Amino acid sequence: MTQAGRILTAFAGVVIAAGLSGCGFQPLYSGPGVQALPGLAIDTPNDRIGYLVEDALRDYLGGSQSRYRAEMQTSFTESGLGLSAAGRAGRFRADLRVTYRLTGPDGFEHVGLVSEPVFYDAPSDPYALIAARAAAEERAAEQVAERLVLEFATVIQRAEDRLEP
Repeated sequence: MTQAGRILTAFAGVVIAAGLSGCGFQPLYSGPGVQALPGLAIDTPNDRIGYLVEDALRDYLGGSQSRYRAEMQTSFTESGLGLSAAGRAGRFRADLRVTYRLTGPDGFEHVGLVSEPVFYDAPSDPYALIAARAAAEERAAEQVAERLVLEFATVIQRAEDRLEP
């Protein structure tokens, strides 16, 4: 790209940003939804998947004190894909589903569902299969946590703005 093209692109970005600020546009990451997330009280089931989801959420949210609380139920299901002639699955699909209830001040309550599929290969060694499954669980928990943070921020932002979630 030429220097004139870069300057034109930068100018267009400034003009667009100025236009958006005039219409009341506010990025999600700077609103009250995101500011209320650190320290969110999290209640998950006492199992491996619940621990992985809670741990991944703590990585995103950090520590502080929030007025909101999230209660979650998890389910992790697997199904074999690509069966061989011997009937052995060569690949698996795992689905992590998290049903949550987000509560807050003034009787605020929002119920939602987030699900995330992950895929993994089925090695022939049984111990490698256990490791592949564990890695898939961790990957699914991280992806679900990322989606939950975005969903929580959006719902809280709308609640703080007194809109329906």
